[in-house]
Amino acid sequence: MEAMPTIELPDDVAAALAAAAAERGMSVDELAAQTLASRFIGDALAGFIGSIDSGDPEWASTDAAVLRKAADARRSA
Repeated sequence: MEAMPTIELPDDVAAALAAAAAERGMSVDELAAQTLASRFIGDALAGFIGSIDSGDPEWASTDAAVLRKAADARRSA
């Protein structure tokens, strides 16, 4: 496994990242990696969110991370 870089964040940014990760039910590392990947690699799923009728009027405004986690749970069940 490759060495992972360490990033030092200002306290307010670290606190916001920790709160967002907790809200999504994921670790700070997972959210940071996902956020950086979507910025530098792109988020292919984001272009499809809201493109179908799920029958749930709130679905299209649901965060992509929450949708991914739900999809993962369905796949592993």
